[in-house]
Amino acid sequence: MRTRAGYCGGTSPSPSYTAIGDHTEAVSIDFDPEVIHYEDLLKYFWNAHHCGSGGGMRQYMIAVFYHNEGQQIMAERQRVKQAAKQGVPLENVRTPVIPVGTFTYAEAYHQKYLLTRHSKLRTFLEQTYPDARELADSTVATRLNAFLGWGFDRDIRVLAREIGGYGLPADLASEVLAEARKR
Repeated sequence: MRTRAGYCGGTSPSPSYTAIGDHTEAVSIDFDPEVIHYEDLLKYFWNAHHCGSGGGMRQYMIAVFYHNEGQQIMAERQRVKQAAKQGVPLENVRTPVIPVGTFTYAEAYHQKYLLTRHSKLRTFLEQTYPDARELADSTVATRLNAFLGWGFDRDIRVLAREIGGYGLPADLASEVLAEARKR
């Protein structure tokens, strides 16, 4: 339903890009469990990531963050399965499963980053959602960012059905559809 860029997993107060402390850059995902389950989101992640790679700086660490014990159990279970599937001994898995802790929104220029390549659309959305947090939390901006980016299962027919409800001017909606069809 929504995604936003930010920082989590650490203890330092008020992380930012230039003063991240012990936090990690992350994407927060709001999803409808009636549409997609947490376990399915984990499968997307693990299928796109080799669990023996990663490491490096804490800021750019590849990790799975959880909000509750149920999510932790599912994430740990899939971590073990993925290691076996990829032939990586569990002790060599470099992808931790850790609690979110406090999620802090990243700066405005990090939000819906793929839309920055579409200045007319980005300008319209920034006028519609003048507060950076509103833009970050916007389902419309999230959907457009995904359709104009490199999403896993983008179906342009879905965008064509939805775009009339996005509140875009007709000419801008047509431009978005044309651009999404190129991807």
